[in-house]
Amino acid sequence: MEPKFQVLEKREDSIKFLVEGIDVPFANAMRRTILSEVPTFAIDEVEFFENDSALFDEIIAHRLAMIPLTTPLDRFSLDSLELDDYTVTLSLEAEGSGIVYSGDIKSDDEGVKPANPDIPIVKLANGQRVSFNAYAKLGRGKDHAKWQPGFVYYKYLTKVHVSKEVPDWEELKTLAEKRGLIVEETEEELIITTTRPFYLPRKFDGFKKDKITEEVVPDTFVFTVETNGELPVEEIVATALKILMRKSDRFINELHKLAE
Repeated sequence: MEPKFQVLEKREDSIKFLVEGIDVPFANAMRRTILSEVPTFAIDEVEFFENDSALFDEIIAHRLAMIPLTTPLDRFSLDSLELDDYTVTLSLEAEGSGIVYSGDIKSDDEGVKPANPDIPIVKLANGQRVSFNAYAKLGRGKDHAKWQPGFVYYKYLTKVHVSKEVPDWEELKTLAEKRGLIVEETEEELIITTTRPFYLPRKFDGFKKDKITEEVVPDTFVFTVETNGELPVEEIVATALKILMRKSDRFINELHKLAE
């Protein structure tokens, strides 16, 4: 069965979509590829010229490394196994008093800069100064969490069957509709499709596995992907699928060579 994708919900920083026709190993491979293989820019080295703040150089460097940087993937050759050797220099000079934010950092590449200008880096007292050059490069989440483009999780698509013999079953219908879930109704039961988590109130616990049952829809999963800001969320998913396909092709080619 050819996989089918359906977007359920799209926001500026997240996307929820349904995938039909895949199994658990493929679903987990896609999750791991998004977290570990999609390249992004992150600060990897910091050269301090002056730091009179209350924080050690190492602490500020760590905070800088965790600031998401916009990543123009279309400008780089992103083979699934190789990354371009390209370094971006970001610099900052600040004097107190006041809080130094990520938006105060200047980049020598307009395409690579802090995705969020409001991340605090260090608080300076009156007369204190901080000055540094930071060097960002492309990397992958499998090497360090600072290169992860975001967060991803998935769940089985399930259907909750609620017998109308259950007292107050109308309450579950109202709750499901408020959650934006698909609710089907027959003469005997409600069928709630859980495209997002749906938790039954505790008063219904005694009816589980008897009057209230859960059906797992085979080979169908609901994915939620959130971006840190380095990449648009659709680009994260598209790049991960491209990398997964390239790795699969490479693996198949190697098997063919062994069979010759």
